[in-house]
Amino acid sequence: MSGATQVLVKLLATEATGDLLILFHKNPRLIDTIDGVARRIGKTGLDVESDVKILVDLGLLKRRKIGSSEVVSLDRQKDREIQETVAKHLMNDREGRNQ
Repeated sequence: MSGATQVLVKLLATEATGDLLILFHKNPRLIDTIDGVARRIGKTGLDVESDVKILVDLGLLKRRKIGSSEVVSLDRQKDREIQETVAKHLMNDREGRNQ
């Protein structure tokens, strides 16, 4: 499995991961705690902790401390890179099928 395929599989691993992607794409400047982000998609912090970790491990989300709170935010540069990688992969895959 190619790197781009692995990234795509991780991005779409769960419904919550997809919901987090949608949330941060609709609100690219959002900075919130895991509990706050979870509430925004109708879940609890415990429900989304592993999904947030996947997105942090991919570099799509960043964790940092603000005061005594740990928050997450979208890394817009990494998001663009991942989108480009996935788009190229999908285009190459589509071209391969058409040959």
